[in-house]
Amino acid sequence: MDTQQALILKEVQRPLVLRRRPIPEPNGNQILVRIIAAGNRGLLVEKYLPHAILGNDISGIVEKIGPDVQRFSVGDRIVGQSNILSGGPNQAGLQQFCILDATFAAPIPHHISFDQAATFPVNAIASFIALFSSSGLDLAPKFLGHGVDYANEAIVIIGGGSNSGKFALQFSRLVGFGKIIATAKVRSDGGQSLRDFGATHVIDREAADVEDQIRALVGDELLYVFDTVNGAYSGDVSHQLALSLLSTTKKGSLATLVRGEADPVNAATKTAGFKKNHILGVSDLHQELAAKFWRELPGWIEKGELKPLDFEVIDGLDAKKVNNLLDDYRDGRAVKKTHVHP
Repeated sequence: MDTQQALILKEVQRPLVLRRRPIPEPNGNQILVRIIAAGNRGLLVEKYLPHAILGNDISGIVEKIGPDVQRFSVGDRIVGQSNILSGGPNQAGLQQFCILDATFAAPIPHHISFDQAATFPVNAIASFIALFSSSGLDLAPKFLGHGVDYANEAIVIIGGGSNSGKFALQFSRLVGFGKIIATAKVRSDGGQSLRDFGATHVIDREAADVEDQIRALVGDELLYVFDTVNGAYSGDVSHQLALSLLSTTKKGSLATLVRGEADPVNAATKTAGFKKNHILGVSDLHQELAAKFWRELPGWIEKGELKPLDFEVIDGLDAKKVNNLLDDYRDGRAVKKTHVHP
């Protein structure tokens, strides 16, 4: 059996180690991918210990196809999301080859690189599900074949400068919201501008009057908030700012990427009620909606409607460098999206 190199997690809170493991074979509607770039630090891997492998953003070249695959051929450049819930180590990125479900992969447009493509999967699908699934904000815009016009509506993206936040801004622009308001750290270092991603207004997250500034723009009419950073402004996990911004007289919706209970005092002010949902951005949990995302993704990229994010690169399966990166995540240090080139 052919083998490959992989960075393996044997125990939680222990460093990754470089080992050899078998190259898997694709079955059914699966493709075997020679990985060029792998991103995202990886979550929900405990059940696969002591052979867990991290990395859910995958770009690479199709090496083999399963008997049911119709969308791809050997040699295609593809990008996809691994199934972090049931795919196991065969579907993870910190190795030289992996298996992907062909439904949750897409061809890479010729004008972007493997690294640029690998900025899309996890963060873009998480934002897509948060905005458009029935368990999220349940938006029904024209660009997805529905009929709702949002030109007179506003949306607030808390954490607009995060990776998921930047994709949420771009999808909100596709929706056609009249006001797209992002809270973020105001930058002066020449980084990617949130207005370039679709924000009509950017509010400094460190300002003392964040809520007042946003209410000056939306009044008591706000129906849609997406919190990508778990209520960091409140100092706990109650999504305090996000909930406060929702209308008190109309039923609004709040989608979050991290679990947290609504503050009961704040919730009591929402006399018309509200909907609050935690989103897990996994294609396999939202198969019909995710399949649409992966079908449409190349077109959105080609038309410039979705832009890739900034990234940094670690060359090779360098355990020391990857472990240092994971330590930075753990310790809350600012980390740019990083890809590993296996």
